[in-house]
Amino acid sequence: MLNINPMLEAERRMLTVDQYSYIRTAHRVYGKAIKQIARETGHSKNTVKKVLRGEYSGYKPRIGQAYPVLAPYIRTIDRWLKDDKDRPKKQRHTAVRVFNRLKQEHAFQGSETTVRRYVREAKLR
Repeated sequence: MLNINPMLEAERRMLTVDQYSYIRTAHRVYGKAIKQIARETGHSKNTVKKVLRGEYSGYKPRIGQAYPVLAPYIRTIDRWLKDDKDRPKKQRHTAVRVFNRLKQEHAFQGSETTVRRYVREAKLR
């Protein structure tokens, strides 16, 4: 029975940025055949074809940030920011002010960076 490390198996299947650019350069600049590139890189001809067609990027768009520590306070923050829309600009909550207020009023244990990131996204909505 073969003992295959799943991490090594995943690394073997996933193309790195360098491999991706090598395949494209070898074909477009140096005129190498798909079969020759497949032999040199150890990838199948189908994978090489996908790279050349631009179908294979190997990367997925990042899914939105999750805020598990902030989750219980999101409604409160959203309410503060919604109320701020009616106030003059100088009187609105900044991310630092939201963080300090959460610490004082709700004993928040998370980081300021988490609050800043969420407030920035919330203000853009």
